[in-house]
Amino acid sequence: MEPTKELLFTYFAGQATSVQQKVIGEWLTRPASRETYFQWLDEWERSFPQYAPDFAHHLDQFRQRLDNPDKAPARVIRSLPEEIRPFWHPARWLIAASLTFVLLAGGWLFRKPLFYQTITTNAYQLRSLNLPDGSTVALNSNSSLQLPRMGYGWFSRRVALKGDAVFDVKHLSTHQPFVVQATDGLEVEVLGTEFSVRSRASHAEVVLKRGKVNLHYKTANQPVQNLLMKPGDWVRLDEKGALRLQQQRDTTRFAHWRYRLFSFNNTSLREVVRQIRAVFGVNAQLADPALARRTLTGTIRAGSSDELAEALAELLDLKLSHRDQNLIFSTPTEIPLTQ
Repeated sequence: MEPTKELLFTYFAGQATSVQQKVIGEWLTRPASRETYFQWLDEWERSFPQYAPDFAHHLDQFRQRLDNPDKAPARVIRSLPEEIRPFWHPARWLIAASLTFVLLAGGWLFRKPLFYQTITTNAYQLRSLNLPDGSTVALNSNSSLQLPRMGYGWFSRRVALKGDAVFDVKHLSTHQPFVVQATDGLEVEVLGTEFSVRSRASHAEVVLKRGKVNLHYKTANQPVQNLLMKPGDWVRLDEKGALRLQQQRDTTRFAHWRYRLFSFNNTSLREVVRQIRAVFGVNAQLADPALARRTLTGTIRAGSSDELAEALAELLDLKLSHRDQNLIFSTPTEIPLTQ
């Protein structure tokens, strides 16, 4: 059965039935369906735009008031005769200096919102972005991407990422590199390729699907190092600067969240719980430490932490409890953790 756009919109809104979810899940197993899915996801998200302050508009209003003071609200001022009115009174110098300081300080404090645009996602949201240079970005939940408001594609193509994203970078005739700044000490430089990046406070990961990327990273007491990645390479850099490189056959499993798919291959329940925290921003706990050693293999489609947790509980014959916005896994005979 081929799902309609209306059915997909119902699913994105979290109102699809279990039967409808199963239909969509089977449809997504076909690679040709995924691009259509992502296009409809982008269309649905554009129907619910996030609020973003229009700094450019307010800055323009401020400049107009400076250029046209006569249009400011009228005020009654008692004037001195022209012949005895001092033009540069010491108080005026003080006021001018104070205004200059306030403007400079305000410009410094708000320089990022003025010069950079930050796109964020909440705990249950995925977003697809079309960048001005033709590159595309799939942004996972609980993530943010920062890019310049002016000069992007002309002066530089540098973005900053916090969270998870899949980049499909367009090669430009000017050979201008595309740079992703991840956690402190790691930069991903590319000319045209597809790769995924995870940028967290504790570590960063880069998985290359096609093309080539050059990593710039810092290690303890060492200058900046370079590493040229090949397709299938997976790199992890921890907060201490230790780098780990592995070759992966299936690079797509590192970005299954893009299609709300979670893939596990002999994965411990401890790691599954960690992924729930990282992807959905929800705290999950194991009532018995022995549960951490249990493993899971398979793929689960879930659009929320509750859907994923319920599927895990059913597959592993566990009891799922909710307490103070925490998800607690336990065996049916255990008493869930208390706070």
